[in-house]
Amino acid sequence: MKGNGGSASRFRPGDFDTWAEYYAHYQRELANRFLIPFLESHGVSVDGVAVLDIGCGDGGCTTAFAERADRCVGVDVGDFPWENTPKLEFLKGDILDPTVAAPLAGRFDLVLLRDVIEHIEDKAKLLEHVSAAMRGEGNVLVTFPPYYSAFGAHQQVELRGSRLRYVPYMHGHPDLAHVARTRMTIGGFERLVKKGGMRIRARALYLLRPSFELRYGLPTVRFALPWLAGAREVLSTGAYYLLEDGGRSE
Repeated sequence: MKGNGGSASRFRPGDFDTWAEYYAHYQRELANRFLIPFLESHGVSVDGVAVLDIGCGDGGCTTAFAERADRCVGVDVGDFPWENTPKLEFLKGDILDPTVAAPLAGRFDLVLLRDVIEHIEDKAKLLEHVSAAMRGEGNVLVTFPPYYSAFGAHQQVELRGSRLRYVPYMHGHPDLAHVARTRMTIGGFERLVKKGGMRIRARALYLLRPSFELRYGLPTVRFALPWLAGAREVLSTGAYYLLEDGGRSE
């Protein structure tokens, strides 16, 4: 990281030597400042547990959880320069592939799906493999940008390098068609969870999601009317869910 880092709330790619270094730092900060506190606020400790991070990318979130967990495993289809440690293991593979999912079955207390589910076409199979990965009554943390929200088409990432990445509601852009095929809405997610036999333990919808605070210096703002089905799909830029597999519901 370069010496002229950003403020306590925000940091920019230019503050780092490489994009990979910036994004790994962003992932660690997101985990430490938002994901782990969200879990703890709902009674889920990460101390001494086994964590599976599906779609871990560079592994920044996985590394942050490994600092407190007993062991962490990150899985991603991409090829990243990961470094394994006694508490931290990375695997290259598709979680939908039974040969990847089977060795992970029954090993984890907590599963992370951070901005992953909206990219997966067979979401039902994904949740089946997530459920199988847990031992006992495990927990699942899922985050995603609702598809019909301002940046739900993922233009901020997919159009990186173009000024269009700052334009909201770019869902019709031809370079974002692949995101439309796997769209994830709030209503669709909640129906998927119910059909898959999991329970929603906690939910937080955001007008301005936590990642915007880290990347753009904008304050994190909760959406105060989560029961308004239409409005929440368009106005919520982020959704956080804590799921239970076979446990009680709060």
